[in-house]
Amino acid sequence: MLAFRKPAWWLLLVFVVAEVGFVAAARWQWQRGEFKDRRAREFAAAIADTQPAPVADFSALRALQGDFAQAHLRGRLLTDHVYLHDNRIVNGEYGVDVYVPLAIDGGHVLVNLGWIAADRSRRSAPSLPLLLPDFDAQGLIAPAPAIGVMRGADMPVEAGAPSLRLNIDAAAIAGEARLIPMLDRVFWPAPELASPFRRDWQPSGMPADRHRGYALQWASFSVACLILFLIFHLRRKAVRS
Repeated sequence: MLAFRKPAWWLLLVFVVAEVGFVAAARWQWQRGEFKDRRAREFAAAIADTQPAPVADFSALRALQGDFAQAHLRGRLLTDHVYLHDNRIVNGEYGVDVYVPLAIDGGHVLVNLGWIAADRSRRSAPSLPLLLPDFDAQGLIAPAPAIGVMRGADMPVEAGAPSLRLNIDAAAIAGEARLIPMLDRVFWPAPELASPFRRDWQPSGMPADRHRGYALQWASFSVACLILFLIFHLRRKAVRS
Protein backbone atom coordinates (compact mmCIF):
# COMPACT_ATOMS: atom_id res chain seq x y z
CA MET A 1 0.00 0.00 0.00
CA LEU A 2 1.32 3.42 -0.92
CA ALA A 3 1.37 6.44 1.35
CA PHE A 4 2.25 10.07 0.58
CA ARG A 5 5.22 11.46 2.48
CA LYS A 6 4.83 15.11 3.39
CA PRO A 7 7.46 17.16 1.48
CA ALA A 8 9.62 19.87 2.98
CA TRP A 9 8.03 23.29 2.60
CA TRP A 10 10.83 24.63 0.44
CA LEU A 11 10.68 21.63 -1.90
CA LEU A 12 6.92 22.05 -2.24
CA LEU A 13 7.45 25.74 -3.07
CA VAL A 14 10.04 24.88 -5.74
CA PHE A 15 7.66 22.30 -7.22
CA VAL A 16 4.72 24.72 -7.39
CA VAL A 17 6.83 27.50 -8.92
CA ALA A 18 8.27 25.10 -11.50
CA GLU A 19 4.84 23.75 -12.45
CA VAL A 20 3.37 27.24 -12.81
CA GLY A 21 6.34 28.29 -14.94
CA PHE A 22 6.15 25.23 -17.21
CA VAL A 23 2.39 25.55 -17.72
CA ALA A 24 2.62 29.30 -18.36
CA ALA A 25 5.40 28.80 -20.92
CA ALA A 26 3.43 26.06 -22.68
CA ARG A 27 0.31 28.23 -22.79
CA TRP A 28 2.24 31.23 -24.11
CA GLN A 29 3.90 29.20 -26.88
CA TRP A 30 0.57 27.68 -27.89
CA GLN A 31 -1.04 31.12 -28.07
CA ARG A 32 1.89 32.37 -30.18
CA GLY A 33 1.28 29.49 -32.56
CA GLU A 34 -2.37 30.46 -32.90
CA PHE A 35 -1.34 34.09 -33.47
CA LYS A 36 1.12 33.05 -36.20
CA ASP A 37 -1.61 30.96 -37.86
CA ARG A 38 -3.93 33.97 -37.91
CA ARG A 39 -1.16 36.19 -39.29
CA ALA A 40 -0.37 33.64 -42.03
CA ARG A 41 -4.04 33.56 -43.06
CA GLU A 42 -4.16 37.36 -43.20
CA PHE A 43 -0.98 37.44 -45.30
CA ALA A 44 -2.33 34.84 -47.74
CA ALA A 45 -5.61 36.77 -48.09
CA ALA A 46 -3.78 40.06 -48.68
CA ILE A 47 -1.51 38.50 -51.32
CA ALA A 48 -4.51 36.92 -53.05
CA ASP A 49 -6.29 40.28 -53.25
CA THR A 50 -5.51 41.39 -56.79
CA GLN A 51 -7.90 44.34 -56.89
CA PRO A 52 -5.99 47.63 -57.41
CA ALA A 53 -6.16 49.72 -54.26
CA PRO A 54 -6.74 53.47 -54.40
CA VAL A 55 -3.92 55.81 -53.39
CA ALA A 56 -4.00 55.98 -49.58
CA ASP A 57 -3.17 58.91 -47.34
CA PHE A 58 -1.82 58.61 -43.80
CA SER A 59 -5.23 58.60 -42.11
CA ALA A 60 -6.43 55.79 -44.39
CA LEU A 61 -3.37 53.70 -43.53
CA ARG A 62 -3.92 54.15 -39.81
CA ALA A 63 -7.50 52.94 -40.21
CA LEU A 64 -6.49 49.65 -41.88
CA GLN A 65 -7.42 46.57 -39.86
CA GLY A 66 -5.31 43.46 -39.35
CA ASP A 67 -1.59 42.93 -39.81
CA PHE A 68 -1.52 42.84 -43.61
CA ALA A 69 -3.46 44.85 -46.17
CA GLN A 70 -3.14 45.87 -49.78
CA ALA A 71 -2.25 49.54 -50.27
CA HIS A 72 -1.23 51.95 -52.99
CA LEU A 73 1.22 54.62 -51.89
CA ARG A 74 2.36 57.69 -53.76
CA GLY A 75 4.76 60.27 -52.37
CA ARG A 76 8.36 61.35 -52.00
CA LEU A 77 11.12 59.07 -50.79
CA LEU A 78 13.40 60.88 -48.34
CA THR A 79 16.59 59.48 -49.84
CA ASP A 80 18.78 61.40 -47.40
CA HIS A 81 17.45 59.05 -44.67
CA VAL A 82 18.39 55.46 -45.62
CA TYR A 83 18.39 52.71 -43.01
CA LEU A 84 19.96 49.29 -43.59
CA HIS A 85 18.56 46.42 -41.53
CA ASP A 86 21.65 44.38 -40.73
CA ASN A 87 22.20 40.62 -40.87
CA ARG A 88 19.40 39.58 -43.21
CA ILE A 89 20.30 36.12 -44.51
CA VAL A 90 18.72 34.93 -47.77
CA ASN A 91 19.61 31.44 -49.05
CA GLY A 92 22.75 31.52 -46.91
CA GLU A 93 23.89 34.85 -48.35
CA TYR A 94 24.43 37.87 -46.11
CA GLY A 95 22.68 41.11 -46.98
CA VAL A 96 20.58 44.00 -45.71
CA ASP A 97 17.02 45.23 -46.10
CA VAL A 98 16.88 48.83 -47.30
CA TYR A 99 14.39 51.09 -45.53
CA VAL A 100 13.61 54.65 -46.65
CA PRO A 101 10.94 56.95 -45.17
CA LEU A 102 8.18 57.97 -47.57
CA ALA A 103 6.41 61.31 -47.18
CA ILE A 104 2.74 60.98 -48.08
CA ASP A 105 -0.28 63.15 -47.48
CA GLY A 106 -0.60 63.51 -43.71
CA GLY A 107 2.53 61.73 -42.49
CA HIS A 108 5.34 59.26 -43.17
CA VAL A 109 5.73 55.52 -43.78
CA LEU A 110 8.89 53.41 -43.71
CA VAL A 111 9.24 51.60 -47.03
CA ASN A 112 11.20 48.36 -47.17
CA LEU A 113 12.55 48.60 -50.70
CA GLY A 114 13.88 45.04 -50.44
CA TRP A 115 17.01 42.99 -49.88
CA ILE A 116 20.45 43.52 -51.41
CA ALA A 117 23.65 41.53 -50.91
CA ALA A 118 26.36 43.04 -48.72
CA ASP A 119 29.84 42.39 -47.37
CA ARG A 120 29.53 39.97 -44.44
CA SER A 121 32.64 41.47 -42.82
CA ARG A 122 31.04 44.92 -42.97
CA ARG A 123 34.37 46.42 -44.05
CA SER A 124 32.68 48.07 -47.01
CA ALA A 125 29.24 49.62 -47.26
CA PRO A 126 26.61 47.92 -49.45
CA SER A 127 26.39 49.24 -52.99
CA LEU A 128 22.98 50.87 -53.12
CA PRO A 129 21.09 51.26 -56.39
CA LEU A 130 20.08 54.76 -57.43
CA LEU A 131 17.12 55.82 -55.28
CA LEU A 132 14.72 58.19 -57.00
CA PRO A 133 12.53 60.43 -54.81
CA ASP A 134 9.33 59.97 -56.83
CA PHE A 135 7.55 56.88 -55.53
CA ASP A 136 4.35 55.24 -56.74
CA ALA A 137 3.78 51.58 -55.94
CA GLN A 138 1.22 48.97 -55.04
CA GLY A 139 2.08 46.60 -52.21
CA LEU A 140 1.34 45.50 -48.67
CA ILE A 141 1.16 47.33 -45.39
CA ALA A 142 2.85 44.90 -42.99
CA PRO A 143 4.00 44.73 -39.35
CA ALA A 144 7.26 46.50 -38.57
CA PRO A 145 10.21 44.17 -37.86
CA ALA A 146 10.21 42.89 -34.32
CA ILE A 147 12.82 44.44 -32.05
CA GLY A 148 15.31 41.62 -31.50
CA VAL A 149 17.39 40.72 -28.48
CA MET A 150 20.54 42.00 -30.18
CA ARG A 151 21.12 45.46 -28.81
CA GLY A 152 23.96 47.89 -29.14
CA ALA A 153 24.98 51.13 -30.73
CA ASP A 154 24.35 51.44 -34.45
CA MET A 155 27.37 51.97 -36.65
CA PRO A 156 28.28 55.66 -36.89
CA VAL A 157 27.88 57.13 -40.35
CA GLU A 158 28.53 60.40 -42.08
CA ALA A 159 25.66 62.83 -42.47
CA GLY A 160 23.37 61.69 -45.28
CA ALA A 161 25.00 58.23 -45.56
CA PRO A 162 22.99 55.00 -44.99
CA SER A 163 22.72 53.93 -41.35
CA LEU A 164 23.42 50.24 -40.61
CA ARG A 165 21.13 49.10 -37.79
CA LEU A 166 20.54 45.95 -35.81
CA ASN A 167 16.87 46.87 -35.37
CA ILE A 168 14.40 48.93 -37.37
CA ASP A 169 12.34 50.94 -34.90
CA ALA A 170 9.88 53.23 -36.67
CA ALA A 171 9.23 55.31 -33.56
CA ALA A 172 12.95 55.84 -32.90
CA ILE A 173 13.60 56.77 -36.53
CA ALA A 174 10.69 59.19 -36.50
CA GLY A 175 12.14 60.94 -33.44
CA GLU A 176 15.71 61.06 -34.74
CA ALA A 177 14.80 62.33 -38.21
CA ARG A 178 11.86 64.46 -37.00
CA LEU A 179 9.46 62.64 -39.29
CA ILE A 180 6.30 62.85 -37.23
CA PRO A 181 3.78 61.31 -37.52
CA MET A 182 5.24 57.97 -38.61
CA LEU A 183 3.13 54.86 -39.22
CA ASP A 184 3.86 52.03 -36.77
CA ARG A 185 3.84 49.58 -39.70
CA VAL A 186 5.92 49.40 -42.86
CA PHE A 187 5.22 49.15 -46.59
CA TRP A 188 6.33 46.25 -48.79
CA PRO A 189 6.27 47.25 -52.48
CA ALA A 190 5.16 44.58 -54.92
CA PRO A 191 8.01 42.59 -56.54
CA GLU A 192 9.28 43.90 -59.86
CA LEU A 193 11.29 41.89 -62.37
CA ALA A 194 13.52 44.86 -63.21
CA SER A 195 14.07 45.89 -59.59
CA PRO A 196 17.59 45.59 -58.13
CA PHE A 197 15.97 44.68 -54.80
CA ARG A 198 14.91 41.18 -53.86
CA ARG A 199 11.32 41.13 -52.57
CA ASP A 200 10.35 37.64 -51.42
CA TRP A 201 7.87 38.89 -48.87
CA GLN A 202 6.90 36.49 -46.08
CA PRO A 203 5.67 37.03 -42.52
CA SER A 204 8.70 37.27 -40.28
CA GLY A 205 9.43 35.29 -37.16
CA MET A 206 9.13 31.70 -36.02
CA PRO A 207 6.50 29.52 -37.79
CA ALA A 208 3.40 28.41 -35.92
CA ASP A 209 4.35 24.71 -35.86
CA ARG A 210 7.62 25.46 -34.08
CA HIS A 211 5.74 27.39 -31.38
CA ARG A 212 3.43 24.42 -30.91
CA GLY A 213 6.44 22.13 -30.68
CA TYR A 214 7.89 24.29 -27.92
CA ALA A 215 4.50 24.29 -26.19
CA LEU A 216 4.51 20.48 -26.11
CA GLN A 217 8.06 20.49 -24.76
CA TRP A 218 7.13 22.77 -21.87
CA ALA A 219 4.02 20.68 -21.19
CA SER A 220 6.15 17.53 -21.10
CA PHE A 221 8.47 19.20 -18.58
CA SER A 222 5.42 19.88 -16.40
CA VAL A 223 4.31 16.25 -16.56
CA ALA A 224 7.84 14.95 -15.90
CA CYS A 225 8.22 17.27 -12.90
CA LEU A 226 4.92 16.03 -11.43
CA ILE A 227 5.88 12.38 -11.92
CA LEU A 228 9.29 12.88 -10.27
CA PHE A 229 7.69 14.73 -7.36
CA LEU A 230 5.26 11.86 -6.78
CA ILE A 231 7.97 9.21 -7.11
CA PHE A 232 10.09 10.87 -4.41
CA HIS A 233 7.16 11.36 -2.02
CA LEU A 234 5.23 8.16 -2.38
CA ARG A 235 6.42 5.27 -0.26
CA ARG A 236 5.20 1.80 0.42
CA LYS A 237 3.35 1.62 3.69
CA ALA A 238 3.95 -1.43 5.80
CA VAL A 239 0.86 -3.54 6.38
CA ARG A 240 0.40 -4.71 9.95
CA SER A 241 -0.74 -8.23 10.41
